[in-house]
Amino acid sequence: MDINMIFSILGFVGGLLCCVGDLLFDLKGKGNKKLGTSGNIDSNWIKMPYWRFGTSILFAMVGDILLGLGIFSLANQIKYANSTLAFVMAVCGYVGVIGGFFVHTVLCIQPIIYKKIMEENNFNLADKTLEEYYKAILPPFLIAYVFLMVPSICVVIAIIAGYLAVPKWFVLLNPIVFFLIGATLRKLKNNWFYDLPGIIMPSLGLGMLGLIGIVNLI
Repeated sequence: MDINMIFSILGFVGGLLCCVGDLLFDLKGKGNKKLGTSGNIDSNWIKMPYWRFGTSILFAMVGDILLGLGIFSLANQIKYANSTLAFVMAVCGYVGVIGGFFVHTVLCIQPIIYKKIMEENNFNLADKTLEEYYKAILPPFLIAYVFLMVPSICVVIAIIAGYLAVPKWFVLLNPIVFFLIGATLRKLKNNWFYDLPGIIMPSLGLGMLGLIGIVNLI
């Protein structure tokens, strides 16, 4: 089997593993409320066992590694048609998956901090601590998100330009579109879609990049 096909399959699997990580971290259930100065605290964190957050980080680590292989495969598949676009995709994908793992990890650390402080029943201290924590991680958090989105934009350009032999509607198979679908569903019917599918949509969208690579090679 061609190495690009193997990497694309692994990229798709990586997206699914990241979805599992998202579920472990962010599936909070009914009755969750946003608390704290900036609304960064979820009330249902208290009900969630510690093991979920550590396990979620492990799934994200493996998932992001495999996603990177999927992006590398796509860059290889378009490099002869447009080497510049392939280079941008490969570099931003490399930085992006590292950033994606950072983003997921720092998010998983927040509930651990909150739960441990709340064992002393000190919400004020938990709120102030997480406010400072959030301020510290926000700049690299935003930078990481930007880099993670660039490969998706590159894939859209490649599909429109005809560098990838897939249907044009495949431009919709990316994390940006998937995120917007999840956010729209949550906005329209929050009592139905307060958790799913919104919490897994960006990861699922990243997995679609691997699927695009698979279809292009068939």
